[in-house]
Amino acid sequence: MTPMKYAILLESQEGLTWPQLFATAERAEAAGIEALYLSDHFAPVDPTSGRAVMPAWPAVAALAARTNTLRIGPLVSPVTFRHPADLAKSVIALEWLTEGRIDLGVGAAWHEAEHRMFGFDFPSPGVRVDKLQEALEVLTLLWDGQVHSYAGAHFRLDNAALVPAPLSARPPIILGGAGPRMLNLAARFAQEWNCFYKGADEYAQLQLQFAQACLDQGRDPTSVRRSLMTPFLLGRTDAEVEQRLAAHRRVFAGLPATMSAWRDSGMPGGTVSEFREQVALWASMGVERIILEHNVVDDLDLLDLLAEV
Repeated sequence: MTPMKYAILLESQEGLTWPQLFATAERAEAAGIEALYLSDHFAPVDPTSGRAVMPAWPAVAALAARTNTLRIGPLVSPVTFRHPADLAKSVIALEWLTEGRIDLGVGAAWHEAEHRMFGFDFPSPGVRVDKLQEALEVLTLLWDGQVHSYAGAHFRLDNAALVPAPLSARPPIILGGAGPRMLNLAARFAQEWNCFYKGADEYAQLQLQFAQACLDQGRDPTSVRRSLMTPFLLGRTDAEVEQRLAAHRRVFAGLPATMSAWRDSGMPGGTVSEFREQVALWASMGVERIILEHNVVDDLDLLDLLAEV
């Protein structure tokens, strides 16, 4: 069985500061964590919280200049307020700067309140997925180094080309989602399919559907990396785990309130031995990487403990 890879996600809309970002990146790199991703938002999950919002793409650029081994990128940039030409050009520039350490997580958006606050259109789910599909088509065209025209309902190109071309033949795209259309888009465009906030039983069914979507697209299902994005708890003792649970809930009050409820949710959490067992279960179902939502960013000791796992 291939050893599990680990990445961390920082919710940059929940008060993340520059010192916290750089300290986390430094410790993550030292711990051998594969990647560090940033959420891309204009407002906190609770817009009334008053928490500061770090802009994702400037933060990714800053990390590009300050890290050496971490893969970095947004998870995810919504196509409702990120034009695919801008995304394509940003990825190219940062690929060259980092020698190919950029991943592009892209999505159809979910945070309606922030769209209303800043005047971005927030159409129906079907239209947002239509827009995502067009954005992926535009990205694919612009990354091949040739001149292209494109006429979609949402995006257009007129004899457009980006110079230079990407450093890699195809910059990695990460796509999530569990509905039939999102699974098909991931099967068509993604180098990594990310399943988020799912328990093992639900994932077992979804990964079968995703494998079929790949076959429908004429693609080998094993050619697409599979990952899980999830909150997590980890401690050397039960008391330490409970302390971290309370700290997580100070960031997101909607997370399970007890360890019993946390375990029932299917999200990984517990002592080191428990966590290892949970990871082994996910690995047995084909998950190759776990992207851990690192909500308590000042808890750098947690990254060292993760390195032990």
